[in-house]
Amino acid sequence: MQERKLTFKEKMGVLAAIVMFFGVGMIMGGNSAGNMKLLYSGAGLFMFGGIVAIWLLIESKKNEKDDEEFFEG
Repeated sequence: MQERKLTFKEKMGVLAAIVMFFGVGMIMGGNSAGNMKLLYSGAGLFMFGGIVAIWLLIESKKNEKDDEEFFEG
């Protein structure tokens, strides 16, 4: 089986998922500890990851024709 490298968009998707995972943890931890700075920092991280994920979804819909040509060959 041939290994292939991840594209930039795939790497950004993984980064967005990891950032959102840590953001949720910070939100839950900050809320249970009563630490509002941690809560809001986690919310900011989660929002950043969400923005990246939404951007990737919009870009994939915009370039859908390019992806179809890639998978046909």
